[in-house]
Amino acid sequence: MRFILYIQCLVYLIGFNVTSFYAHASETETEKDTRKPVKKAVVLYGEETLFNTIENLTDESIQLHYDSLKGLENPPVKVMSQIELFLRIKTFSKMEAAMLLDSLFESGNENYALINQINLFLIDHDFSNVDNESFDYLKHKSDYPAHLLYGSWNTTKPHPYNQELYKQDSTQRLKLSSKKFGTYASPVDKIVVTSRFGYRWGKSHRGIDLDLQVWDEVKSAFSGKVRFAGYFGGYGRVVVVRHTNGLETLYAHLHRFKVEAGDNVNAGDVIALGGSSGNSSGSHLHFEVRYKGVALNPDQLIDFKAKELVADKITLVKNSWGFTAIPDGVEYYTVQKGDYLFKIAEEYGTTCNELCKKNGISRNSTLRVGQKIRVI
Repeated sequence: MRFILYIQCLVYLIGFNVTSFYAHASETETEKDTRKPVKKAVVLYGEETLFNTIENLTDESIQLHYDSLKGLENPPVKVMSQIELFLRIKTFSKMEAAMLLDSLFESGNENYALINQINLFLIDHDFSNVDNESFDYLKHKSDYPAHLLYGSWNTTKPHPYNQELYKQDSTQRLKLSSKKFGTYASPVDKIVVTSRFGYRWGKSHRGIDLDLQVWDEVKSAFSGKVRFAGYFGGYGRVVVVRHTNGLETLYAHLHRFKVEAGDNVNAGDVIALGGSSGNSSGSHLHFEVRYKGVALNPDQLIDFKAKELVADKITLVKNSWGFTAIPDGVEYYTVQKGDYLFKIAEEYGTTCNELCKKNGISRNSTLRVGQKIRVI
């Protein structure tokens, strides 16, 4: 039942008409001029909201309330973080707001007050003038790429970051390619995907495996600076590159290094030779794409077969486990009761195999109501 209600609350966000509380089957011009404005319906979960009132909720009044909580002897940290997120909602696009609600809803009733407050705001909010083209991290001058986002430079560990780095984040726009810092280059010349992102054999696979032979060249996917090059556990010989666009890419199971930490590289530069070091059953490249240490599904950003980006710009939306990557121009479908993979594929003129590839799932994956499936 709650999933049905949840889908209703997203109706406004995805472009359908929201039903009014009052229906006017027919009316005269006089009635149209004199009737009171009709309020739009909004689905609430319980009676709790983030604030005691929804009237005259200016940013200034919210900030005053936030400051009063901050001054308490034992500040309510959870409520304060929800208020911080609510203050940022005005900068969101429709898709960002929908993905945010999706994440909050999955986290359970602890966020229902925030969900209700967001719904009350969104029902009358105009998204037409939202500016999503802010890439402030590119303007920060430093010897280290995207230093404004990370604030540190570690050359001893492939994954030195913890949740504190992205704990306060909500959304982030990334420009993956530009004339200034280049575009994407395929990590290997011949693309044969042997294992995709997701769960396999009961374990989480945080990257994508690309077939290669020992001594084959491995290239940097984007321009940036080598942060780590060394031997590390199951990765074997591994290289991590931090890129100007804010991402980090990881290349594992290598045979020989062609770079060392601190080297500047351009997209397409050879950084290593392929191999089978570490926990590997055969020669291949394990390739990861990460943002602030959080693994992203490479298939959501890169069309490996075409050797090109899905989009030049993406939106990273914070969710309960990390970030959801939304490339510009990509369309998502929200799974409803009774849906199955073939039905969705047929509706959008594609195939089950394409849906599986785009979403890092298998034909046997269980679809859940409310889940978002990339269809285009």
